[in-house]
Amino acid sequence: MMKNNLVYYIMTYIMYLYPPFILFMLLINFESMQDTWIWIIGLMVNVVFILVTTLVLYLLAIKQKIPMIDADEKNHVIFGYIGNIIVFLYVYQNWMHIAQFYSIFSLVLILVLTYKYLISKKITFKEILVFSILFGVIDYIIIIISGNTLLGDQNTSFTDAQSLVFQLLFTLSLLFTIGWYGYKLYRNHTWQLLRFVLIGFIVLSLVLFYMDIQMEVVGTIAILAVFAWLIDIILRLIHKSFKTIDLAFYARLIMVTVVLLMIKDWELYRLPSFDIEQMSLLIGIFYVTAFSDIIMNVTPKKDIDIALSLSVESYIKTLFKPIISRYKDVIVYAHEETLRHDLSSLGRQVIIRSDFDDFKQFDDHAISFVVVYVRDIEDMKRIVERIPKKNICVISDQMITDPLLKTSFTDFKDYVYTI
Repeated sequence: MMKNNLVYYIMTYIMYLYPPFILFMLLINFESMQDTWIWIIGLMVNVVFILVTTLVLYLLAIKQKIPMIDADEKNHVIFGYIGNIIVFLYVYQNWMHIAQFYSIFSLVLILVLTYKYLISKKITFKEILVFSILFGVIDYIIIIISGNTLLGDQNTSFTDAQSLVFQLLFTLSLLFTIGWYGYKLYRNHTWQLLRFVLIGFIVLSLVLFYMDIQMEVVGTIAILAVFAWLIDIILRLIHKSFKTIDLAFYARLIMVTVVLLMIKDWELYRLPSFDIEQMSLLIGIFYVTAFSDIIMNVTPKKDIDIALSLSVESYIKTLFKPIISRYKDVIVYAHEETLRHDLSSLGRQVIIRSDFDDFKQFDDHAISFVVVYVRDIEDMKRIVERIPKKNICVISDQMITDPLLKTSFTDFKDYVYTI
């Protein structure tokens, strides 16, 4: 029987929710509890949740209600354990009085590296990695030199030398953010007339703000910018062209505007004038960076043109990209034991069968789609009758003409169709 073990992947990320969920329950029911008891009880309940989750999964696997865990699923579950610890430290850092040792930057950096080594085998979220290292270094320099941290004691005073160093580092990080975000806005997003109008209003309002023009004038231009932004959103929704990556565009654009406003408002060009409260802006930048990076990684950046230079494998990956899943399998029906194409990147596992009756033995929910090698129309029709509810990719060394076939592609050796 085919494995349908999405439960392991689901529980991996549910474990991230345990620490904040437990904290909210404690704060609601025990308002006067001492700080020490809050994190100690939170830790105990969190450990119980983790143990119960693990035990339930194990018992279900033993009783064959779910498949036994395999290597990839085990890595995900381990990632869930580590993520649970990271989130716990971040959520309870103030009650544990360890804020001077941990920051959002260092904790997320651990998660990114853990994800690389356990799951993706490559750096998936490069923006998060870069900003967590950059901001984390600045944060720890402040900790080492002054003993203070990101959101530590707001009354801490710094010497002029310390303020100068911190302010230069802080300003350089903001300039890096402006450059990085500007490049990403230019490189990864579509630009149309209305967006140029939007940028024009934003630039004009910033110029007037830096020139100390009356705030009424600056506010009027800013309102026009907001108006252009809303029209852009409305038109995209009406024309059904709004994409998830547009959220990243707006988030980055707003964050760049805020950074430029803060540089003027805090007068960072006057040395030295560093204030520990300024570091909260880095947290805002980091959250926007994380949001944008995740959005850009889970959403196709642009449509891929289908060209004759594509291979059969590349075409299938392009065509079935929305449903290709590393958590599901792909069934391949072929009379040959050795396939003409490498289809291993299409799913968690590629299972080859020569008898179409075997399809009844598999868990339908564990299959992304079906690939079949056929030579004539009758074979194709029999397959469609047997598996009418699955997405089917047909590969043939012969040209097939039939109304059932929606798309076609050829590399002049094989023809590829969808039903």
